[in-house]
Amino acid sequence: MTLDSTQLFFKLCSDHLSIEAIPRKKVNVDLSRVKKRLDEFNVTLWTPHFVVMKSMRGEEITLRKDGRMIIRKAASEKDAEASATRVLFLISQL
Repeated sequence: MTLDSTQLFFKLCSDHLSIEAIPRKKVNVDLSRVKKRLDEFNVTLWTPHFVVMKSMRGEEITLRKDGRMIIRKAASEKDAEASATRVLFLISQL
């Protein structure tokens, strides 16, 4: 399965420092599996409602159960979109 950024809707957050990625199709994320299976991300905080992860490039990604993500500390909007697309791809494989 291949995913691209067109499967996510992106918008700038109100703080103008983060990007929100919203799946265009309904997603139900099993956060307990995310915690155990996303090896390329460092999980910094896990709750039953959301997971905060750090990418290898230093981006901070907050992932909610409904698939919405907030990407912070990305070098560019393009990098934020690439990270969100990668996370969506990985959670679709769980």
